[in-house]
Amino acid sequence: MGGSVSLSISLEKVKAAALLFSLVCVLSLGILAMIATAGTETGEFCPTCPDWTNLDGWLAQRDAYERDQMNQQNGPQESGQAAMPPAAVPEKAPESYVRPDLITMPEGLDEKGIILDVRSKDEYLAGHISGARNIYWKDLQKNGDLEPSLLEKALGEEGIDESQRIIIYGSSDDEGGPFFFWALSYLGHENISLLDGGVEAAQESGAFLSTNPAAVEPTNYSDSIRPWMLVEPASLKGMLARSSLRILDARDFSEYGQSRLGNGSICLSHDKIYNDGSRIKPPGTLKNLFERRTNPDDTVIVYGTPQAYYLFYSLRLMGSNATLIQGDWWKETEWAVSNIS
Repeated sequence: MGGSVSLSISLEKVKAAALLFSLVCVLSLGILAMIATAGTETGEFCPTCPDWTNLDGWLAQRDAYERDQMNQQNGPQESGQAAMPPAAVPEKAPESYVRPDLITMPEGLDEKGIILDVRSKDEYLAGHISGARNIYWKDLQKNGDLEPSLLEKALGEEGIDESQRIIIYGSSDDEGGPFFFWALSYLGHENISLLDGGVEAAQESGAFLSTNPAAVEPTNYSDSIRPWMLVEPASLKGMLARSSLRILDARDFSEYGQSRLGNGSICLSHDKIYNDGSRIKPPGTLKNLFERRTNPDDTVIVYGTPQAYYLFYSLRLMGSNATLIQGDWWKETEWAVSNIS
């Protein structure tokens, strides 16, 4: 008897659950139907009321509806005339270098200025950009460092004065171009530019190479040396005392790991700022590199020549206040940090 009663109660519960489930399904379908037809009481299509029971069909209807609305906004179309396309969204302007006057692209060699080949005399005579004059960058050094009087004399002999624009180019195989850019900056020459990629990039862009030396008339060159563009032993202590100072090591990380100028110096090697050794990276890349390592108002000391000449140039190109240490005398100072036991 007790078993029959329990079975009867269980059957009643099952029936009740089934009835409740049916009611929920009916209610859900009703809600979906209301959503699908919301806003369509007049029979018009509602572009903001998705039909969740047939979403693909609703999306196709919405596209057709929007095209129809666009045609109506553009006014009546003549027979066979296509509807006006939507207005194009203007593209974001590409970023540019902060100092675009300091870089000449191989395609821009027709700009006015004196083109200066800083390779050796033999390389120059074997083939140079037409009209270029020649000063070999290594002839300006003593013990690997710039001798300003030699540069001043060479510029005068090549008929160049301090008021003229100079477009420098060298070879992608050495630091001649960036070195000469720094040397002219130190000398106080205002209007200078560096050919990106050197003579090799110019050739690839179709520049004509001549074997005829340029005819020049010697002149007098007057320098206006900027001492703040060169850090010397006597000035290093004062520089390091500045609050807004950053120190960048241009050598590769293995050299940086062995010795560096202070624990606060940061490694920024050549491969980070140049592609394939000679073509400088885009402005957006340089901007990100420098913003992560320096502040806009910082004075930036770069060291680790010869790589430092490239880094100095890239910093100036991006508007930074850069100065440079020549040679490795800094290793003998009290601020040098060595990890070699």
